[in-house]
Amino acid sequence: NKNMKRKLKLLILLISLMSTASHSAPKEIDWDDLIPWTAVFSPGEVKFNKILVDKEVKIPGYVLPLDMFGRDINSFLLVPYIGACIHVPPPAPNQIVYVEAEVPWQGLAWWEPVYVTGKIKIENQNIEDLAIVGYEMSASDIEYYRGETGTHGFFDW
Repeated sequence: NKNMKRKLKLLILLISLMSTASHSAPKEIDWDDLIPWTAVFSPGEVKFNKILVDKEVKIPGYVLPLDMFGRDINSFLLVPYIGACIHVPPPAPNQIVYVEAEVPWQGLAWWEPVYVTGKIKIENQNIEDLAIVGYEMSASDIEYYRGETGTHGFFDW
């Protein structure tokens, strides 16, 4: 009976560990993470980080709205710096993420940096003649970015 209780406690512990592991926090990445380390061998070639495919990630950036209704933004380009894609030339395809919001985001200040959380995949596409986009995300969360060193952390000028 004592051995059975011990096994039951161990089973409950294992089940609780497995459930917390499956609900782990998204991996926080930066724009450099979208470029694989192997890109150093062929710097003129645009490469994508296949390790990130279908991973839940959280990345900071700036919003360039594509599909809006009123204040609701349904899809947008996430870019590494303000003004990207508006000015020529646009960033490389591995530095632009096409984002579909699961729930429309009420973005008021597009010049404000945001954090986008969701599953990322490699998806080459030409978006409205603005830019060739290399990544796509389904955003489960969009929030304004607030860094530690100032209002916007590494986005401070």
